[in-house]
Amino acid sequence: MNNAEQLLWALGYCAFMLILAYVIRSKPPKQINHIYGYRTSRSMKNKQTWDTANKFSSELMLRFCVYSFFLPVIGYVLIPNWNLLFTIVGNTILIFLVIYYTEKYLRQHFDKEGNQIH
Repeated sequence: MNNAEQLLWALGYCAFMLILAYVIRSKPPKQINHIYGYRTSRSMKNKQTWDTANKFSSELMLRFCVYSFFLPVIGYVLIPNWNLLFTIVGNTILIFLVIYYTEKYLRQHFDKEGNQIH
């Protein structure tokens, strides 16, 4: 795959992730489930933690996905032969950051049983 093709695939990957983030934000899961939404043991404690986690994580994911469009551009300039891989790895790191920051947010606002901290 040449450098221009890698750039296009990387931008397409970012666009796909952005669309996915938008769908998750605009159509959040209404009930706790194991298929769709932000699913961790902390977020699934009760309906309040579920709704809070899904709202927070989807907003953060949407923001990170917008930022992720810088990855293919940077990769194209610095390492054009590895641009697609660089973009996928970068996006994966951003997704892990969404998990980290959402869990941190939940810890700050809810106790271990899922009760809101006032």
